[in-house]
Amino acid sequence: MKHIKHSLSALGLAIGMAVGGMSLSLSAAEPTLSEADYEQAKLQYFQRCLAGCHGTLRKGATGKNLEPENTLKKGQQRLEKIIALGTEGGMNNFDDLFTKKEIANMATFIQMEPPVPPEMSLEQMRSYTKEYVAPKDYPTKPMHGLNWENFFVVIERDAGTAAIVDGDTKKIVTHIDTGYAVHVIKGTEHHKVEHAKDVGRFWYTIGRDGKVNKIDLWQKPEKMLVAETKMAYDARDIAVSGDGKYVIPVVTGRRIL
Repeated sequence: MKHIKHSLSALGLAIGMAVGGMSLSLSAAEPTLSEADYEQAKLQYFQRCLAGCHGTLRKGATGKNLEPENTLKKGQQRLEKIIALGTEGGMNNFDDLFTKKEIANMATFIQMEPPVPPEMSLEQMRSYTKEYVAPKDYPTKPMHGLNWENFFVVIERDAGTAAIVDGDTKKIVTHIDTGYAVHVIKGTEHHKVEHAKDVGRFWYTIGRDGKVNKIDLWQKPEKMLVAETKMAYDARDIAVSGDGKYVIPVVTGRRIL
């Protein structure tokens, strides 16, 4: 009997060690995606405002922190459900935008370490810069007979444009090609120390792709886009200095010089 008991105990211990080892192995396994699925999930994370809500590095912005230390606790199935159906806290559902496979890949992707975005050099910024009207050729007075001080600059996000609307006539003066997912439009304004010349004349748009456009409301409609450049790979806002000479992109809540 003692021999049998010892044998059963040994068997139980062996089974326990095997199961425990299997559990340890499963829990230690890191989420993985194929190279193609990873690249697609990375692109969708950026494009569908997840980067804008949760930050490029997933540290949180208007949305919650999605670093692996937090997402791994929720697990694959729960994350898929959240992405598909959204939350009561304000996150929209993605089941009408992503396929089931894409939802599963996104759930896996946010459990992995976030890719570090590369830095954009000044040389790269210069290569993206296009000057449609040289500053020396800026007009000294409005080139149209409209009340530019009552113009509205309106983001047309899905169309990738901005509309200049005449507040007097309620007519659209022109549409300006701004690029992908413009977040904000900022104009020069009065500052406590330095004052911009012709306040309200120049406006700057910045999109999720870091593209910046400079708009001059004194120009003829077809020339109101006077310059453009790209200052970052991802941006949420732009700051304009008090004298109107400098603009700084804001990337996931941090200003990048």
